[in-house]
Amino acid sequence: MPTPPLPRTLALLCTLAACGGGDDKKKDVKKVEEVKVEAKADAPADAAKAAKPRARATEEARTPAPKGRVVVLGSLGGDLKATQAALKAAGAADDAGNWTGGDLVLVQLGNVLGAGKEELAVLKLLDTLTDQASKAGGALYRINGEQEILNVALTFEGVSAQGFKDYAKEKPAADDPRIGGLPKAQQGRAAAFAAGGPMARKLAEQKLVLIVGDTVFAHAAVLEDHVKEGLDTINKAGKKWMVGEEAMMPDMLAAIGPARSPRLRGNEPDCGAVEQVLGDLAAKRLVIARGPEKIEATMCEGKLLRVGPASGDASGGPALLEIQADAAKFTPVAPAGK
Repeated sequence: MPTPPLPRTLALLCTLAACGGGDDKKKDVKKVEEVKVEAKADAPADAAKAAKPRARATEEARTPAPKGRVVVLGSLGGDLKATQAALKAAGAADDAGNWTGGDLVLVQLGNVLGAGKEELAVLKLLDTLTDQASKAGGALYRINGEQEILNVALTFEGVSAQGFKDYAKEKPAADDPRIGGLPKAQQGRAAAFAAGGPMARKLAEQKLVLIVGDTVFAHAAVLEDHVKEGLDTINKAGKKWMVGEEAMMPDMLAAIGPARSPRLRGNEPDCGAVEQVLGDLAAKRLVIARGPEKIEATMCEGKLLRVGPASGDASGGPALLEIQADAAKFTPVAPAGK
């Protein structure tokens, strides 16, 4: 029986070996191996170059990098004395209500509105300080919280009697179906805060999510779905609804949105989501307002910071969050009136 022919590759190798080409072949193999090693060594660098693209639609949510300190205030809830105490402790305002912060950047996390009896006075004080801060080279940024959204939606949970009296002179349009069915005592406030009303239009200038330097701010959360949606897209949708250009509240202002989501508020926040979001946004920390439960202020290895209300709550007394360079720390505030 004849011997079957050798495969061509094997035959070629045999020929090379027989002809003294073994050394050259070894050199060729070595060269190939060296190329493979170099390719593997380059792989991590190439992977780094091909890093995830920056999150879409975040340019307008970003503010100029702060020159110095950033100080964060939690919910104010219409409490004038607590607000004044916090502003003074921050070095932002004096007893007369004038800006003393210079180039300080002050961020207020929403829920300026609430059960306090001096809500209107708090709003006027913040308006004055916002103008003065800008002229002094600083800034006062206010974020819309859950209470701001609920008021525009004409859901007046927890509003004090004074909170309705403050807007009693506002007159709704006679044919406005949103307001006509409300109790008469609430109609003035409703006229002011309903989408398209004067107070709603002022709130429309405030963002739901803000990025200052390497810190992300929201009232309740910033999650993967928010980043995918685009922070600018969410902020613009909120503005359109508040000024009356959109009749329906956008989904991202409802319970899944940055002002109302519960996922980062409780005792077991979703730290994986925080890591993902900070990576996508090239930021170091996420700062939100503390929820109603008794919880820790610092979570997720310091990447999630939760600031309590200016009046304090079950989790602790009044405190400010100060951010400077890479450091972030909570500073106690003397309770109002002391």
